Amino acid sequence: MDAMAVTSLVAGIGACAVCVLHVWLRVRAAVRLAQLSESGISSWINALPPGSYLSERRADRSYVTIHIGGAAPRPGGVDE
Repeated sequence: MDAMAVTSLVAGIGACAVCVLHVWLRVRAAVRLAQLSESGISSWINALPPGSYLSERRADRSYVTIHIGGAAPRPGGVDE
């Protein structure tokens, strides 16, 4: 192989490696942020007394309400 082909091949492999590394780092950061978010919610829940409600707005603008110390919801139904 001539030098130009080898240089192009090495540059292409390097570019692919950088791209894969970038994607891996972004996914790893997203997972870590999710873990931190979960641990933050857990510490809030542990600090609340029974009977409290915790409401949170998700990224898709929906709300999640957690009732602390309440009865377990029925499977397949809405807790009344």
